[in-house]
Amino acid sequence: GHHHHHHVPAFLSKLWTLVEETHTNEFITWSQNGQSFLVLDEQRFAKEILPKYFKHNNMASFVRQLNMYGFRKVVHIDSGIVKQERDGPVEFQHPYFKQGQDDLLENIKRKVS
Repeated sequence: GHHHHHHVPAFLSKLWTLVEETHTNEFITWSQNGQSFLVLDEQRFAKEILPKYFKHNNMASFVRQLNMYGFRKVVHIDSGIVKQERDGPVEFQHPYFKQGQDDLLENIKRKVS
């Protein structure tokens, strides 16, 4: 069922929906443990998904908004080398953004600059 997100900014509410929705999973989805989410195809995500939900197609703006709400990019370190594949998934996490726990969303606060 769909929950109502009281006091949750539109950005976060839309982001949650986007990650939850199965039809967007080829672009954006929960990580295996549900503690973070992955953007799987940045190019197509920006072109096909962002305009539908956020009225723009700018990946940088999307990432900037994530940062504003305290999301962190998850950097995978393999044997001391930081892997940044050009087309690999980007992963973001926030302590209050977890699969199945949308009641935590209202704890996510916009950073005051």
